[in-house]
Amino acid sequence: MPNDKTLLMFCPMHLDLKWNRHFFSFLVLFLYFSVTQVQAKEVKLLTTPITDEVGILSTEQIIKLQAIISEIETKTSAQVFLYIIQSLEGESIESYSIQVATLSKIGQKGKDNGVLVLLSVGDRKVRIEVGYGLEETLTDVLCNRIIKNIMIPEFKKGDLPSGILLGYSAIESVLYGAADSNPNLKTDYPDGIGYAISNENTVKNIAIATGVIVAALIGFFLLTDGKKKYQRKIWLEVLYGCVVFFGLLYFLPDAVFYFFCFGIVALNLYLLYGLWEWFSYPLAILSLLFWIPFLQFSFHAEWIVLFWVIGVIGGILLVIKLALDDILIASYKKFAKRLGLTGSELFFHSIAFLSLWFSVHSFLNQERFFYILYYQGIILFTLYGFSITVFQKYAIRYGITFLLWLSLVAGIFFFWPTGEDTSPQIDFSILFNSFQWFFCLVLGYVLAKSIQVKSWKTRALKYGFISLVWTFGFSIEGILGLKDSVNFSISTFVFSYFVLLLLHFFYTIWEESDGGSYSSYSSSSSSSSSYSSSSSSYSSRSSSSSGGGGGSFGGGGSSGSW
Repeated sequence: MPNDKTLLMFCPMHLDLKWNRHFFSFLVLFLYFSVTQVQAKEVKLLTTPITDEVGILSTEQIIKLQAIISEIETKTSAQVFLYIIQSLEGESIESYSIQVATLSKIGQKGKDNGVLVLLSVGDRKVRIEVGYGLEETLTDVLCNRIIKNIMIPEFKKGDLPSGILLGYSAIESVLYGAADSNPNLKTDYPDGIGYAISNENTVKNIAIATGVIVAALIGFFLLTDGKKKYQRKIWLEVLYGCVVFFGLLYFLPDAVFYFFCFGIVALNLYLLYGLWEWFSYPLAILSLLFWIPFLQFSFHAEWIVLFWVIGVIGGILLVIKLALDDILIASYKKFAKRLGLTGSELFFHSIAFLSLWFSVHSFLNQERFFYILYYQGIILFTLYGFSITVFQKYAIRYGITFLLWLSLVAGIFFFWPTGEDTSPQIDFSILFNSFQWFFCLVLGYVLAKSIQVKSWKTRALKYGFISLVWTFGFSIEGILGLKDSVNFSISTFVFSYFVLLLLHFFYTIWEESDGGSYSSYSSSSSSSSSYSSSSSSYSSRSSSSSGGGGGSFGGGGSSGSW
C-alpha cells in the first residue's frame, strides 16, 4: 500500500504548487528583463530642433545649424531635428530613432515631412530617419550617401561638428532639389571603388578569403579524387565554383577586389616575361595601359600622374624584356649594322632625334630660344654622356662640344637682345638645379668608368664613394652659401646609392645584351622562361521650436558607423 509521501506526490494540490512555483519564477524573470529593457534607454521627447546632450557643438556652430534648419522649414515646411546622445545603451539605433521621432511628432501634421538626425557619440553611430512624406525626396540611397560620403569622413577625423554641418548642408540641397550640385551625392563611391571597399579589416578579409579558397580547393580535390562514388559532372563543378566565388564576392568584396588586382599583375608579368613571340609586345603594352583607366576608376587618381607612373614603370619593364629577347636583339643589331652603327649608338641617336624634334616644335611655338638651347643641350649631353660606345670613342669631341655649347649658352644669355621689356625673368634656381643634376650624373659616370673593381665588396665601396660625391654635389648651393641651409642628409646618400644599383643593373643588361651573351631566354618557336621575381540642450525660439505633429516614420533613411 502506498504511503503518505507517495500519495502526496500525486496530490493535485502538490502539482499545482510545483507548477505555480515555476510559473512565478518565469514571471519574475520576464518582468526583470522587460523592466531592464525599458530602462535601457528612455525615449526622449524633443522640444527643440537641436538637442546636444554631449556638448560637442559650440555656440557659433549651433547658430549656423539653426540658420540652416530655419531656412529649410521656411522654404519647404520640412522639420529637420538633431539629437546627439552619448550612448544608445544597447538599443538599436534604427528602432530608437523611430521611437524618438514618433514621440516628438517631428514634421507638419498631414505632411509627415520630418527628419531626425540621431548621433550616438559613444557608439560611433549615426542615422538619418525620414518621415513618410519625404521618403521619395530624401531617399534611402541619398541618406546613405550623405552619411557615408560626407559625414563619416569628417567623423573619422575627429571633427564631429563639421560632419554634422556638412551633412545638414547636403540634406538642405536635397530638399531644395539641388542634389546634383554635390558630387558626393551622385555616387556611392566618390573617392573610387578601391577606397570604398578598402577598410581596416581588408588585410584580415584577404587572409580569410585565402583560407576559404584553400578549403574549397581541398574539398574539390577530395570530391574528385577518382573514387567511383563520385562521377564528375562539369555543371556540378561550375556550380561549386560559382557558389564559392559569389559567396566571397558577397561577404568579402574587398578581398575579391585585391585578388583581381593580384591577378592582373600576374597576367602583366606573364605577357611580359612568359611569352616571347612578336605579338607578346603589343599584348604587354595593352595589359600595362589597362592600369590607367582601372586605377582612375578605382581610386580617382590624376590622369596625368597615371600616364607618367604607368609610362615609366611600363617603359622599364619593356626595356628589360627587350634586353632579354635574343631574337629581337639580333634583328635590331642587324638593322643598326646596315646603318653603320652599333645597337647602343642607334638607340641614343634615336632618342636624340626625338629630342631635337621637340626643340624644333618649341621654337615654332615661339618659346624662348635660350631655354630651348639650354635644355636641349642638357638632354643631349646627358644622353651621349651615358652612351657607352659613343662616349668611349669620342670623349675628346664630347668635351670640346660641351665647352662650345656652354660658351654659346653664356653668350646668348649675356648678349642676345630680348626685344621685349616685359619678357619673363629667368629662373636661375631651375637652371642651376638642372645643370647640377647633369653634372652629378656625368661625374658619377666618369668615376664609375675610371675606378675599376673586380668584386662586389670593392664595388660596394666604389658606389658608396660615388653616392657621397653625389650627396655633396646636390648640396653645393648650401655649401657655397647660395642657400640658407645645407640639405646634406643621410636620405640623399641612401637614395643615391639605390639609384646607382639600379643604373648598374640596366648597364649590365645593356652591355651583355649588346654582346649577345643571352641565348637561352627565347627560341625561334615559343621558348619558355621562369623567373622569381556635459549634458546640455539648446533651446531657441524659431518656427520649429517643437514638432509639428507629423511624426509618422516607417524606417526610411539610413544608418552608418565609423
